[in-house]
Amino acid sequence: MVANQSKIFAGFRDWLKSGGYSDSAISQYNVAVRLALGLLDKPVCEIDPATDLDGVRDYLARRFDKASTLATYHKGLAKMADYLCQCYKQPPLPTVINWDTYLGSFPTWLADDLRAYILHCRRAWLPERWHILTLGLLNHLTGTLRGLIGNIPLTNLADLTPTRWFDYLDLRLHAGIKPNTLNRELYDLQDFLRFVGEWERPICGRVLNLKPLATGERLPRDVPIEYLHRLSRQIEAEAATTQPDAHYKAVMDRAWFWLMLHSGLRTCEIRRLCLSDLNLEARQVRIEQSKGLQDRIVFLSQTGIEALKAYLALRGPAETDHVFIYRCQPLKVGYCGRRLRFYGKRCELHITPHQLRFSCATLLLNTGTPVLTVQRILGHQRVETTLRYARLYDSTIARDYERVMAGLESRDYPLRTSGSNGCVRSNH
Repeated sequence: MVANQSKIFAGFRDWLKSGGYSDSAISQYNVAVRLALGLLDKPVCEIDPATDLDGVRDYLARRFDKASTLATYHKGLAKMADYLCQCYKQPPLPTVINWDTYLGSFPTWLADDLRAYILHCRRAWLPERWHILTLGLLNHLTGTLRGLIGNIPLTNLADLTPTRWFDYLDLRLHAGIKPNTLNRELYDLQDFLRFVGEWERPICGRVLNLKPLATGERLPRDVPIEYLHRLSRQIEAEAATTQPDAHYKAVMDRAWFWLMLHSGLRTCEIRRLCLSDLNLEARQVRIEQSKGLQDRIVFLSQTGIEALKAYLALRGPAETDHVFIYRCQPLKVGYCGRRLRFYGKRCELHITPHQLRFSCATLLLNTGTPVLTVQRILGHQRVETTLRYARLYDSTIARDYERVMAGLESRDYPLRTSGSNGCVRSNH
């Protein structure tokens, strides 16, 4: 049994390392796993991740008082459960939300309203994103409400008035919180109040009329074309390795890299893509129930098709229909980002997956592709989102500017340079 535990432990460590976890995180998770294997004292194949680890969590709660230490060890146990499910080909455990952690300090009536609202929001989310989006919204909304309530308790939501919001706003601005963050808090609060108001619960309607703070438009960040070439060459170099695991990952990375750069796919769309969605003969990919639960058809470049074919030949059969798999499982959230960081370190670049979508828009717009076409390819719900790229990268504007500047700098133009005293000097 000891030998079996050692094998599982070593495999767990390698699994974390291949997933991009740091040595520090692996060491901390390993402490929890060693404790679990010692406390359970049973063959690893008999460990039930759904029930046996609860006893380990209880032991950790009695042994360690520091909240951050407990949180880290609980993460380690959660990773161990995922690893065991994968080893023994069991479905992953459903994630559980500890509602009391976020709602326990609120009155029961408010906690019930918050929980009902978040469960309502989940209907518009992809199931694979339920857990992370639920935690994000819970954290943001409850934090805003705690700041608004302060030391003055609420009898109902009608007590949340514009005066309370402005007092809270002043405190947050003084603390250095940026307007974009505060606007997001206001939007979340207003959406929550609208939901409650639809159930004919008392709210202060004036809060719904509050306007966001003025902010400058944030322009998208694409990747310069020379950086894309460097990144592509680094992926190709990794794909040429003879080490089987590294070769497989690089060939797979090359395929989704071109799908993002040439077809504008999101990371969630890469992870959810199924073999039945591919139509290589028609050079098309069907994207179903993506962001905003929308469907669309995207098109494949020749480079993307060749990269996909090379990967599919290496992929082989699997129990899942997902296109991109690693160790017989669909890619995890964060995989693409970790792999881009891996390649970026090797060629001294920092590129995120979403920047590849930005660059896709840039490439299309710079070749004269109509904005509405780019909107459909990228899956933007509003054309205004796509116009952000058009305003920055419109190739017609760039050509017009270059033509005008060429005239300004020509010898025949009478206002070519300035003298040392700042006056315009004529060539005539």
